[in-house]
Amino acid sequence: MQAMISWMLAGAAAVSALVVISSGQNVAFACNRTAGCTTDVQLEDYQMKRDGRMDEALRAGRDNAEAFRKLQAAEERARRANARR
Repeated sequence: MQAMISWMLAGAAAVSALVVISSGQNVAFACNRTAGCTTDVQLEDYQMKRDGRMDEALRAGRDNAEAFRKLQAAEERARRANARR
């Protein structure tokens, strides 16, 4: 029983060490500069507005939402049709 507990503790320690070691790998490099993240986001927003990517993204989002609503309506019609049987 003690051997199993010691293996569990060793495993938990190993997983904890891996989490601590890998936690810094997803840090954005832009955030290491002074005001880097804020400036980069503002610049990307400005560029998206100028080159039309924002309009495309908004259009795609509206189309996606409309398709989702149509799917929900079709599922509801099918559910009602099955309930009538």
